[in-house]
Amino acid sequence: MIKDQYRIMVVDDEPAIAEGVADTLAALTGHIYHPYSNALQALAAFTVHPYSLVLTDVTMPGLNGFELLEKMKLVHPGTDFIVITAHKSKDVVYNSHLLGAANIFYKPLDIEELEMAIHDCHRKFLIWQGRFQEVSFIN
Repeated sequence: MIKDQYRIMVVDDEPAIAEGVADTLAALTGHIYHPYSNALQALAAFTVHPYSLVLTDVTMPGLNGFELLEKMKLVHPGTDFIVITAHKSKDVVYNSHLLGAANIFYKPLDIEELEMAIHDCHRKFLIWQGRFQEVSFIN
């Protein structure tokens, strides 16, 4: 991952939702967002160039959001994930927690709350960037 670059992937099988969320959040946060409407294409892009944060829907054809999260964590364990779903269930909460998602949001999305969660993930990223810089400076 390019140092100090905070890139965010948005994955939803409905292109209008993926693009709409990415465009809205880019305008609000100033971060770089890349929308994907196909989980397998998102995984391929992530494998080539990992993202700092991935926002993913749960119910998608091919790979569901949890399968996608699991495969991406193998490629780059430091990536944060926010799970987005229309289905409120204990399984969603359990699987999100088990796989280490930073947060869960239910559709329809509360964009202000999602924006705050993204800022929290970004702060965490910056803290870790600083710690890695301190370690490399010492060595």
